[in-house]
Formats: sequence, structure tokens, C-alpha cells
Amino acid sequence: MMKTALITGGSCGIGLETSKHFAQNGYQLLWVSLLEDELQTAKQQLNELFPKTPIHTLALDLSKEDAAQKVHKWVNQNNWKLDVLINNAGMGTYGFLHETNWDKEMTMINLNLLNVYRMTRLFLEDMQKRNEGTIINISSISALQPVPKMTTYASTKAFIAHFSKSLNEELKMQNSKVRVLTVLPAAIRDTNFKAAAKMNKVKTFEGLATTTAQEVAKDTWNGFNKKKGVIISGWKGRFLSAFRHITPDFILQSLVNREVKEA
Repeated sequence: MMKTALITGGSCGIGLETSKHFAQNGYQLLWVSLLEDELQTAKQQLNELFPKTPIHTLALDLSKEDAAQKVHKWVNQNNWKLDVLINNAGMGTYGFLHETNWDKEMTMINLNLLNVYRMTRLFLEDMQKRNEGTIINISSISALQPVPKMTTYASTKAFIAHFSKSLNEELKMQNSKVRVLTVLPAAIRDTNFKAAAKMNKVKTFEGLATTTAQEVAKDTWNGFNKKKGVIISGWKGRFLSAFRHITPDFILQSLVNREVKEA
């Protein structure tokens, strides 16, 4: 029987590149993204590469309170057995906290944090009943260090990292075969995140630890197959992370502060 992977934000960026690895390895894909046009365009592109891959799409605003329940109902009504859930959809904001748009910040909290929590809770229960399945939560390397001018974004990603790692330990304590993989990508050069967050002039996307959506997708696929619990994606990010524990905090913070300034 063909296995099934649900990927939020699957029609662009990390989600689309990760989809290619699952499609190549015989998975049926379920995509949930905001824009119907983007979903259909990406579906056509991916089916040209992998014509035998079934792709089912749902256009939905995942920042809404009932969105996770709608996704869960969609999956169950179609009798799909979910083998992999990838919580990838997210957004960012940039600026000093008191200057950021309140509504946009709240939308980001709902999407990056509350939606991931709800999706994880709902599909975890199904996976635990079968005692199989993997949840992959996309966090960020920004979860590892205070990030000024991205305070709320980094905080949502810190929650996801801590939540996902703790949940994976809970599952181990229960001798469960369900597992959770936490992915912490560095700043990604080739997605629309930069423009959407109004960060076109910010140094971080050309900085010390940049990566690409393709590299994150490859690292995620490898981490999934090796049954890893946590991966830092991007070789530059992994290299710099190796020195975190031996580098004084004030030096680390000064590097981060420099990265988030506008050029």
C-alpha cells in the first residue's frame, strides 16, 4: 500500500522541495496551503517530474483557530492513513516589537505555534493508536539564540523546538514507535519568506549560516530515514553550531545582532 505524507505549505519552498523526496520514494502527497492557484501550479509541476504520484490539495488558512480540525476531518473523510505529518507552513515578521503590526504578529503566532500544536495533537492520537508514524516539525536555527528584530518569530520557533524534542522523549518513555523529528534550518536564501517578512535588505540571508530549500529538504529526508530526533539543516549552520558551547554568549549575541541588521 502506498504510504502517505501530509505537508503543510507543500506547494512552495521547503515544502515543495521536501515533497520531491517523498514523491521519488513512492509516497502519496497531501498538501495544505493558503493559495489555490499556487497549489495547482505546484501540483502540475511536480506531476511532470513524478507522474505516478497522487497529490491531493486543500486550500486553507492555517492561522485560523479551526484549521487543524478541518485538515484532520479532510484526511479522515478520505480514509487516508497518515504515515508522515510535516508541519512546515510558517511566516515571519521583522522589526522592533513595538513597531511590528499587531495583527500580523498574532497571525504568525497562530500559524507558527498554535497550528503546529493542534496539528500535532490531532494526528499524534491517530498515530499512537496504530503505533506507527512520524511527525516532522520545522523549527529554525533562530530557536537557539535570542534574535532581536525577529523576537516573536524566533520565540515561536523556540517553542516548536522545545515542544517537539520533549514530545519525542515522551514517546520514547512510552516505548512508542511513533517519533518526532525537529528540523532547525538556517536562513534560507531562495524562498519568498524574505520578501513576505519585508527583510529584503537584511544581512542574514547572505550571512554566515545561509542554506537553500533544496539543502533543507535533503537534510530532512536523510534525518527522517535515519530516525534522527533533531537535525540542524545546512552545513554552515551545523559548522557554526558546533562552536556554540565553547563560544562566550556575548560573542554569539554580537554575531546574531550583526546578522539581523539591514545592509
